Amino acid sequence: MMAGRPVEIAMDPASGLTAILNTRSVHLLDITSGAEVARVPTGATSYTGLAFRPANPKAEPGRMAPAREIWISETSRNGPDSLAIIPLQDRKPGEIRRIRLSGHVVPTGIAFSPDGASAWVAFSDRAAIALINADTGAIIRQISTGMVPYAVMVSAKHNRVYVSNRGGRKPRPEETKALSSRTEVVSDPVTGATTTGTLSVIDMTSYQEAQIDVGLAPAGLALSPDESTLAIANAHSDSVTFVDLQTLRTTEVKVPAWPEGSFGAEPSASAFSPDGKRLYVTCGGSNAVVALETDRGKWQVKGAIPVGWFPTAIAVDSAGSLRVVNVKGVGRTLGPEGAHNSRAHEGSIWKIPPPTDSTLRNGLREAKSANAPKFTPAEGVESLSRLGIRHVFLIIKENRTYDQVFGDMPKGNGDPKLVMYGREVTPNHHALAETFVLLDNFYTGGAISFDGHQWLMQGFVSDYVERAFAASPRGYAWNMADALTVSPQGFFWQDPSRPLDIRLYGPFSEPITWDPATKRAVDIDGSRLPAWSEYWKMYQERNWHGKLGHRSGVPALQKLINPDFPPSSMNIPDVLRAEIWLEELAGREKSGQMPNLLIFTMTSDHTMGTRPGFPTPRAMVADNDLALGRIVEGISKSRFWPHSLILVTEDDAQDGVDHVDGRRTIALAIGPHIRRGLLDSNHYNHSSLIRTIQDIHRIQPRVRYTATARAMNSVFTTRANREPFTAVEPRVSLTEMNPPARALSGRQLWAARQSMRLNPNNVDDFPAQIMNRILWGEAKGWGTPYPGERSLPKRHTP
Repeated sequence: MMAGRPVEIAMDPASGLTAILNTRSVHLLDITSGAEVARVPTGATSYTGLAFRPANPKAEPGRMAPAREIWISETSRNGPDSLAIIPLQDRKPGEIRRIRLSGHVVPTGIAFSPDGASAWVAFSDRAAIALINADTGAIIRQISTGMVPYAVMVSAKHNRVYVSNRGGRKPRPEETKALSSRTEVVSDPVTGATTTGTLSVIDMTSYQEAQIDVGLAPAGLALSPDESTLAIANAHSDSVTFVDLQTLRTTEVKVPAWPEGSFGAEPSASAFSPDGKRLYVTCGGSNAVVALETDRGKWQVKGAIPVGWFPTAIAVDSAGSLRVVNVKGVGRTLGPEGAHNSRAHEGSIWKIPPPTDSTLRNGLREAKSANAPKFTPAEGVESLSRLGIRHVFLIIKENRTYDQVFGDMPKGNGDPKLVMYGREVTPNHHALAETFVLLDNFYTGGAISFDGHQWLMQGFVSDYVERAFAASPRGYAWNMADALTVSPQGFFWQDPSRPLDIRLYGPFSEPITWDPATKRAVDIDGSRLPAWSEYWKMYQERNWHGKLGHRSGVPALQKLINPDFPPSSMNIPDVLRAEIWLEELAGREKSGQMPNLLIFTMTSDHTMGTRPGFPTPRAMVADNDLALGRIVEGISKSRFWPHSLILVTEDDAQDGVDHVDGRRTIALAIGPHIRRGLLDSNHYNHSSLIRTIQDIHRIQPRVRYTATARAMNSVFTTRANREPFTAVEPRVSLTEMNPPARALSGRQLWAARQSMRLNPNNVDDFPAQIMNRILWGEAKGWGTPYPGERSLPKRHTP
């Protein structure tokens, strides 16, 4: 196991070292034993970019000399970027030095010329690859590639450099486009996903570049030992493209996803066996390595090996043994303090002996079984589509664990000592859980907002996202305003055979403002939004009309957006969002028209810590609670209630601790066909919630995660109870404000100063461990120790 999120691997047989690229470090392991030789701290690493620099072959004729350096791509959300260089002497790392890169180029893949004199480095945000003098660090030239270059491979035999371009070719003027960071890519007009993938082929003498079409989201490259074949793992096509390097002809081979016919194997890296007759492919979506073999020039699936959670990198040693890097390890969320938190990342490195044919056959059977689970029947309703539910309201909130809110409910599996926003702060959450169903075994799909919203919107998270947690260097696209994050299968409601009426209130949002001079909406940076107090005044005076709005970060979804609804910003109270919706509901009462699926985001329960100028954390959570209560009350007293279902959850649980698991969170199911007064401890998660909506509307699941998810049938009943809900006023004032910093001292002053670093429009760009301690101190008292092992009950296994 390895703390952090390891994403890449490189081997240097001459020195006997394996290097692992981790979140903010490089680990050096002994190739044979796997023992750690050294750990070198670095800056925030890119999502790929790790290579040993070869020694000059003339130095020791006739034998391979140990590598002289390790190069690492470093970047952060907004730069600066660099290449970190670790010198090696007798397997020991020396003092790190850096090549500082101009601008936010986002360096990714690295490869060296055979003599180590030159480095080729992909600049992801420049659609270019740089040729660098490895001794001086000078950039000799930059050569244009396709969009969002990723991995780099050098072939001395063919005198070429190969680059995988995740964003494909450059768009033509007439094509639909979407942004990935600051780069336009060709995108699908319905889903918003990228529609091309290419391989750049660069002659190392003339520097001429040509491109070959491959699958979607081409990622890792593998060169056969005889340099006759290049393999490209296509993460969004569930395939591998083989390129004959003599003719540049391609053959695409599908990599299976399970259950059969679904999408989501996510092959992202590969490595050839020493004889070149077998290719091992890491499949992050299947938690497996799939083996392909060639028979008379034709590649086909030979078998598989189950590995850890989301493998992203692989290497094969001279004996044929595998090393597999798993980003998430076994999913352990127990932090160093003893409490579970979703940001307690832990990956793993597996060593696997050379797989035999029998190993691959048995592994394939195990991988198929693990990826197509069979659930035992639960109580409730077997066929959800027969309940007559026509309108599903999905409300997505921010960042709370189960114990933080519901730990004080005796009938559930909670820890009262971890409650921070109990009944006094969240009376509507408690009343709804008591009136309908308390779900005490429900989990988020992701760890933070970056992946949490993506799980909820498409039941899928790309390998590109799973790798990028260290720095999110191409943008923190929680709203999926990056075409590379979008599944080629689209969003969970997109089924051509079942067109639904959809309305979106906040998901995918980017802020806009109204320009009275031009009478047009204008995109703005979130920092230009008015202060919280201004929006509170709008709420009190009910004069928000024409002053709020947002657009979709996914252009293909713009027609589904309510452009007058507030963007997802902490400056805007949730009760204002509720009032805007209730005003719309009144109009729908008169028309009798209500969409089939409505998705809302409400953000106040994230809080702004103790930042002056904002309400206290408990006031912001109370605001979120009251808004939820009012929305539910409005729907329950409307003409639509008999045919409605309201589902509520958090996008993640990162800003708190839980005694069961760091991803355990709040979920509510509300409606006439929901069983009342029930405790339901069935294991459910975000994918279960999505599958429930799909089953109600008879939408065919297309990605493997939702295809295998357990729908929440147990919470439903065929006997409808149409009794409405009445919202409860919290005892906490919504205008209880954080005091100014000048009035504070000690830990409270520290907390206020730390909270001032929070960006209201990008609140996750802040150390979670600091935010959690601020919220804990504010809720429990600044003298109360943060949860540790001795103060927590024995770990409960979900």
